[in-house]
Amino acid sequence: MKKLERETLSDSAAAFLKERSEKVLGAASPRKEAEHLWGLKENLAFEEIRTKLQSMATGLQRCMYCEDSVGTDIEHFWPKSKYPERAFSWTNYLLACSGCNSNEKRDQFPLDDAGLPLLVDPTREDPRTHLVLSVRTGKYKPRTHEGVESLKGQWSIKVFGLDRDILEKGRTDAWHTIPALLLRYDAACQQENWLLALAVQRTLCRTPFASVFVWFRDIAESTNAARFIDERCLRVLEQYPDIRDWL
Repeated sequence: MKKLERETLSDSAAAFLKERSEKVLGAASPRKEAEHLWGLKENLAFEEIRTKLQSMATGLQRCMYCEDSVGTDIEHFWPKSKYPERAFSWTNYLLACSGCNSNEKRDQFPLDDAGLPLLVDPTREDPRTHLVLSVRTGKYKPRTHEGVESLKGQWSIKVFGLDRDILEKGRTDAWHTIPALLLRYDAACQQENWLLALAVQRTLCRTPFASVFVWFRDIAESTNAARFIDERCLRVLEQYPDIRDWL
């Protein structure tokens, strides 16, 4: 998972969502009304919403949870089945693949004692606050704070299914792909082949598991970077500091 910036809706789309929310809140059965109105969502406002979410997502419209599959579903972070009043809230929408949305998270939504979510919303906070990536295994682990594992990290791994074997292998593959692309980028720049350099940059930015590149940059700036990253790649990052801002 990677921190994402939520874009702003147009006034017309925001007004549409407000009108739908008011209908839900005024209904005798908010849950039934939310389900009914959700079934009627195919309109210009939701075309904009889907386009905004796709723009916010990493890579080629990757799922905001697994970062592997194409995001196909407008996902309710707070499930509309339990929280119908949030069914038409822009800040409650994420882009998810059907696997993460329908097979993993579904309507699971653990809360802490204060009633706050125990899941990471990547548009509200940096997942790295609660998750640590093992670059050797591709596994996510809960970050430890003062000797205590993050509950958000634990629950997010479990509910989003971030410990799926296929995802861990994909993150490992991404980790090994990044150095090759960085060295290819450097070679293209040295040859002043700017079209190739741009193509390599786009390839790296479009690959799945964008968060792995974020971790790669973090580790490259750490004191033990040479333990994990080839020194040639470290020199490339030093020579082209703009690479840190690619994602």
